[in-house]
Amino acid sequence: MFTVSKDQTIALAGLYQSLALVQNIAWEGVIQHSCMNATIESVLKLNPDNYTEVYGSIENLQLGIQTLKTALQNKSEKHAIERTRYAINLMYLSSKLEENKQSLSSLGSQIERISNQYDSIAESFDDITQDLGGLYREIISPLGPKVIIEGDPVYLKMDQNASKIRALLLAGIRSIILWKQANGKRWTLLLGRKSLLDNIIALEQRI
Repeated sequence: MFTVSKDQTIALAGLYQSLALVQNIAWEGVIQHSCMNATIESVLKLNPDNYTEVYGSIENLQLGIQTLKTALQNKSEKHAIERTRYAINLMYLSSKLEENKQSLSSLGSQIERISNQYDSIAESFDDITQDLGGLYREIISPLGPKVIIEGDPVYLKMDQNASKIRALLLAGIRSIILWKQANGKRWTLLLGRKSLLDNIIALEQRI
């Protein structure tokens, strides 16, 4: 049986949470969510003691855990196909980032600068998301094909929404890098489905 570790599961939940939040903004204009701050802040936690600490707590990953569970159970879900496309695109961009040492170094130093610049994400949320969105646009986007976000044009045209979406995509890349560091493989969702679901059930019991 293909075994998936708890750390891989947490990182995948982080990725799916980022993508679910992107879709909430793109389709519904929802920019406030209980998981939003923790997801954005995950980008700024460069030296965590463990994977849970990246997101603050398992409770902060509730949306991602549920979204990942839905994907694994093959339930009919309105935006599942586009979310899968986003995930594949971000995995490609993360690979390109890791190959480009200059971009990777620049991204790390800029994230460290942003982390040191603000005292609290709660107090400086808009400024932080704007800065992180700018990093995605300047460093990540040039590495490969752009991630085309589907949604309601009314919401997509708003500058503040565009910044938040880019910041969330950067959070998604952060989760993918964590997943790879935990020896995550592309076939995990296919071959490790049962193991992932077992891990998700265990995580849900901690919420």
